[in-house]
Amino acid sequence: MNFNTLALDLQAIEEEFPESPLDYFKEKKLCLFRACLEKYFPGVRWGFQDLLEELQLEVTTCKNQSCCSGTFFQRNLITRAQFSAINERNLSEMNQQADIAFFSCNGCYNSLLRGRDFLKTPEVRIKTQEILNTIHKKVGVERYPGIYKILENPKIKLVHDLDFLYLIRNDVLNTLKFDLRDLKVAVHYGCHYLNLSRDKKTIESYLGSKTKLEELIELFGGIPVDYQERESCCGWGASQLLINPREALKITYTKLKSAENVGADFILMPCPTCLYTLSKPEYRDNIKNWFGEKLEIPTIHLNELIAILRGCEEERCISLTRKTPRLGEIFDIITQQ
Repeated sequence: MNFNTLALDLQAIEEEFPESPLDYFKEKKLCLFRACLEKYFPGVRWGFQDLLEELQLEVTTCKNQSCCSGTFFQRNLITRAQFSAINERNLSEMNQQADIAFFSCNGCYNSLLRGRDFLKTPEVRIKTQEILNTIHKKVGVERYPGIYKILENPKIKLVHDLDFLYLIRNDVLNTLKFDLRDLKVAVHYGCHYLNLSRDKKTIESYLGSKTKLEELIELFGGIPVDYQERESCCGWGASQLLINPREALKITYTKLKSAENVGADFILMPCPTCLYTLSKPEYRDNIKNWFGEKLEIPTIHLNELIAILRGCEEERCISLTRKTPRLGEIFDIITQQ
């Protein structure tokens, strides 16, 4: 079985299209993977899609996909074979629809790569195919040939939104109506992004410093600020937030407090799961009750921030308005220009 890499080779694109990496994506079919927690932050997907459409790229949302099931696997609710079967079906559906799939969520991006990686173990591969065969028997009908077979050599390539936005950063800059007005911005990459090796070709690229968010902040007219908890977890911790909520939210509290201590105006991140954990009002209330301090620092996803900087308002990008408390202060400061 040919386990070709699913991750889009960004370095090869830069080498082939040094003047305009965006040209690589033209005339290719693109789809946006629907992360479950995007439903709380609709601007994450719609803001990104609006940008791609302005850049005249052919983009749709991924059809017939399911949850990546990463949370279920991390909480030991499903086996490796079940996890791989779910994501093999997702890959099969996307492989029919597009050439490249984009991911706004660290966990989803990691899950699709991880599920495929598990198939390198013969026992897991056999059990995965058995699960797909069982589904085939229950459903009966094939919408296209091989829908219930492990893909031998999928053409689909996967890329994280952050990596794509950084790759075409100069094109993004040209779409902006506003800038960051020297706002001080703390960054949070998230564990699944910082620790992901499956999309890296060399050990140097895995171990090297992650600075794409900071570079984008500077490009957009902001000031990146370092803080002690930059590389710490958001506090989600898979099952820990359910089993040990106080201990998990202590991590969230420490992170938020650390960013506040250095005078950050907001925290920028590339993952809706991290955004959910760091911004949920219930969690902020629990932090106040347990640790005696109400933290007010705003949080925002990279896709949402770019949409605001582009002047993308409610009629085009749902939820990116002054009516959204989480984004209100950021929105007002940026759009006062």
